[in-house]
Amino acid sequence: MNKWMPILFLLILGAALGLRLPNLADRPMHHDEANQAYRFGLLLETGIYEYDADEHHGPTLYYLTLPIAWLTGAKTFAETSETTYRILPVLFGLLLILCTPLLRNGIGCIAVLTAALLTSISPAMAYYSRFYIQEMLLVFFTFLAITSGWQTWFTGSRRWAMGFGLSVGLMFATKETAIIAYAALFGSAVLCGLTAGRARIPLKNIALAALCAGFIAFVLFSSFLRNPEGPLESISAFKGYFARGSGIDTDHVHPWNFYLKMLTYYRFGGGPVWSEGLIFGLGLCGGMAILLKKIPGNCNLWLARFLLFYTLLLTLVYSAIAYKTPWCILSFLHGWILLAGIGVASLFSAVQRGWKPRLLFVLLLIPILATARLAHRTVFRYAADPRNPYVYAHTAPDFKNLVRRIGEIEAVSFEDKKMYIQVVAGPKQIWPLPFYLRNYPNAGYWVNPQSVPAEPRPDIIISEAEFETDPNEYLSEYYGLRPDTLLSIHIRRPLWDRFIETRR
Repeated sequence: MNKWMPILFLLILGAALGLRLPNLADRPMHHDEANQAYRFGLLLETGIYEYDADEHHGPTLYYLTLPIAWLTGAKTFAETSETTYRILPVLFGLLLILCTPLLRNGIGCIAVLTAALLTSISPAMAYYSRFYIQEMLLVFFTFLAITSGWQTWFTGSRRWAMGFGLSVGLMFATKETAIIAYAALFGSAVLCGLTAGRARIPLKNIALAALCAGFIAFVLFSSFLRNPEGPLESISAFKGYFARGSGIDTDHVHPWNFYLKMLTYYRFGGGPVWSEGLIFGLGLCGGMAILLKKIPGNCNLWLARFLLFYTLLLTLVYSAIAYKTPWCILSFLHGWILLAGIGVASLFSAVQRGWKPRLLFVLLLIPILATARLAHRTVFRYAADPRNPYVYAHTAPDFKNLVRRIGEIEAVSFEDKKMYIQVVAGPKQIWPLPFYLRNYPNAGYWVNPQSVPAEPRPDIIISEAEFETDPNEYLSEYYGLRPDTLLSIHIRRPLWDRFIETRR
């Protein structure tokens, strides 16, 4: 198996690229993606980032997008594109797979290859590797913390201790939910120590790791020392996030089994069945093998127990929290993927001779291909379909028709992109318009219709469906923003007539 590992890994990376890289701009921007992109645009144009304790999460997403923007030649928000942003989670999704062999000396070759493959073809992992939010970065840094923590515990290396500390700090600088992972990591370590009956505590390496974690978090939250209040605000932010976690002041409250349904069986509105069942089932096999001590000889029992306790704790905590969004599943889903790798290695270890390994390979190949096919449909065909469980309050595909209409009106306008556009809508109806109107310098935004200036008259008004205009002055059309929300576009009659002439 060892000699085939590089070839198999290249094939796995090829599958991952095929699910993550093509057609990145096709899916309309989710309002969270557009909001994050707009915030990055401010950093790109001004060079200034300040942590917001109420929204947007930590700074790593924005700072790590800068090199991509520079490489593409973008100097302003208007010069960026969907691909500018979505390529970052693609890269971290691939890095997550590439770094799986860091656990090879802990769980063995078969477990590593299986975990890499399942990470590659998981519908959730593939889908959110194309989504410009913090989640894929958080999963990667968490895995890096686990692997470097394991290596420093196994070898005593101070370099790995530094890597562990930097990873822990980057987790915190990515998203506030890192503290849930911290609790699961600490709880798992305690349970492992209790199970083993003894514990070796490398205090010097822990102190070095803590120093590195504090350093990187302080530097990033302080905007490279330009905003000294940032680190303190990152702590005070937890007051608001704890309130949301308990279901206060949020629309994202779901029952305890919300994630369990996504892991096992989800079907909505007559659509296809979605499931991470292959991963969950093999993860349960891995967990059982660990508890019964039936894991392969090249799999370290202490590390295997750590991964089991960590995954179970993280799953329980996320299920218990009232606040739930589909992308949060990634944190503990990756834990189940690692357990699934141990599960497959344990199954092959139990059937080492004769025809049984070949039969097991065929039995596993069928659900693997089915999962890969589901991932392909998740990422492409159902990328913005509300029947897809990973599509959450997403911008409807029809919204791109509205964007296309703006472009068509611009083409017949003497003002070109300097058209005067009024957007009159509430905060939940505005996004992702600011991203798609980033090339129009004369676009203005108003929440209250009474505050909109009467003069000059705009070329285009984009509003909530209830907003009324003079039908003699404006032609109105309606487009879907989300499945339950309409936007209307009101186009000045002379511009509309000019546009119609181009269609005759």
